[in-house]
Amino acid sequence: MPRPSRTTRLRLLLSTLLLLAVPLGAACSRSGADDRGDREVASPTTAATPSPTAVPWQTIDGPLARCGPQPPEVTAARWHYRVLRDRAVGAVPSALAGSGRTVAVLLHQTDGGGLCGWLPYARQLADAGVAALVVDLCRYGASACRGVSDGRFTDADQTEPVRVAVEHARRELGARRVVVVGASMGGSVALMSGAVLDGVSAVADLSGPVDWPGIEVAHGGRALRVPALVAMAEQEGPDDVARARAIVRRAPAGSRLVVPDDGHGYELLHDYDGVPLPFGKELLAWIRRGPNP
Repeated sequence: MPRPSRTTRLRLLLSTLLLLAVPLGAACSRSGADDRGDREVASPTTAATPSPTAVPWQTIDGPLARCGPQPPEVTAARWHYRVLRDRAVGAVPSALAGSGRTVAVLLHQTDGGGLCGWLPYARQLADAGVAALVVDLCRYGASACRGVSDGRFTDADQTEPVRVAVEHARRELGARRVVVVGASMGGSVALMSGAVLDGVSAVADLSGPVDWPGIEVAHGGRALRVPALVAMAEQEGPDDVARARAIVRRAPAGSRLVVPDDGHGYELLHDYDGVPLPFGKELLAWIRRGPNP
């Protein structure tokens, strides 16, 4: 009998826990116009209740307390929280872990917690000598974008908070290399950023919907100005894998496609308990060096 996929096993686990009335924390949002067709699964990186035998999870002090209980290694990391402000864009909350001349700007899924979903992997990047800058995109987390408040905001405008983060990485953090990495919705925004923003060295897209509103600015990869790493699991379906392959084929030299068996967004990096998966190391190498050996 074939072994169920990791995503199937995760769903079975979630169903069992729900029946036992164990709180699971925040799952990816599916409400309202913000989802726009984005396919999400329960995030393995947002707050969840650990098993009775695990080391107790704790809440991070300060503004990141909104992310709920986190694994001990995430709680112990040195987080520098700062609201990035731009006159045209508004307020973009951010959290920085680690330091170095390579900065990864991490863009979240449609989870209502915004940047919280990236904290476990950001901590791993910091341990590896990469500065990880996680941000709330407009309409998510604690962001306060002017375009949202006055009704002008569209999904194509998500590159504006990314611009603020990239400029901060270059000017304030002294970055020589800035890689924009996104999961699901954030992956589509990462590709858009690689087509329209200055100061970006490379991008990585983890399961970004190929039909996300605004993604047309990348023109199927032809408009990308920097190399792209695109990960699209087989479980997403042959059409999405084929379109991801076309994006990589049209993107600048050195771009690469990775096709795992299953997993979506954060699921490609670590399992529900935060245990790293092989692709997490591959992404780290891309952030550090891009297409270079």
